[in-house]
Amino acid sequence: MDIGFVAAVVGGVLALLSPCSALLLPSFFAYAFRDAGRLLIRTAVFYLGLCLTLVPLGAGSALVSVVFHGHREILITVAGSLIIVLGIAQILGIGFSFGVFSRAQGRFAGGRGNLSVLGLGSVYGLAGFCSGPILGAVLTVAATGTPVRGMLLMAAYALGMALPMFLMALLWDRFDLGRKGWLRGRSLEFGPVRTHTTALVSGTLFVLIGVFFLVFDGTASISGLPGMRWMEDLALSAQAPLSRLGSTTDAVAVVALVLTVSLAVGGTLLARSKTRGRGAATEEEEHDRAG
Repeated sequence: MDIGFVAAVVGGVLALLSPCSALLLPSFFAYAFRDAGRLLIRTAVFYLGLCLTLVPLGAGSALVSVVFHGHREILITVAGSLIIVLGIAQILGIGFSFGVFSRAQGRFAGGRGNLSVLGLGSVYGLAGFCSGPILGAVLTVAATGTPVRGMLLMAAYALGMALPMFLMALLWDRFDLGRKGWLRGRSLEFGPVRTHTTALVSGTLFVLIGVFFLVFDGTASISGLPGMRWMEDLALSAQAPLSRLGSTTDAVAVVALVLTVSLAVGGTLLARSKTRGRGAATEEEEHDRAG
């Protein structure tokens, strides 16, 4: 079993359930796309949007390991320590986000078309304040492997967000999921420390992953656990065709990363200009009426 892939999928689920999100995404999809077929298509588009940004980031983070070529012990020590720090930050509620992606998320959130949903997915994984440490920890795990593995890890992280979101949106009204306290979690206090059950679970997970890295020299695989062999076989079969591409995969990943960041920034600027244009047009209409 590849612990990295398990951590990535679970991290995606916990990022979706983070207290800052407050289940807004599943509720939006539930009310915007009530037909099961449309919901499935929009979820697939959303997942594609997530992968457009996250997958190149996974490959890019893995390219960092080239700097540590021949210094594996240093790489593992730095990565394991950083994962622990990010896990503690998650527990303490110390989050971070990328401002440009947070603003872009607000621009795309109101749209229901495929392009709007694709744009929402492309920025959602990078926009969450609460889930910032989770993303950082998964990227750090990705940085200790090959670019191909980094890409697959981030695809698994995206799947951890998209699949539960689809299921929750599909069952939202039937089971009144918006009122389920166990989904939203609750706040906890330990003396002066305030946290949230979701943050506590996700932070503890990555602290354990970091310790695992340090103790077992970064070995991310444990074979022989009952019922989990299929996940390792699936990961290996997915990596095989990509591995044949060799260095081409790295080049494609870097180019894709540059393009997705450029498109995200460009989309934000375009949305902002349209918003200002609509505001100016409204002011002009009001002025004409007053005249």
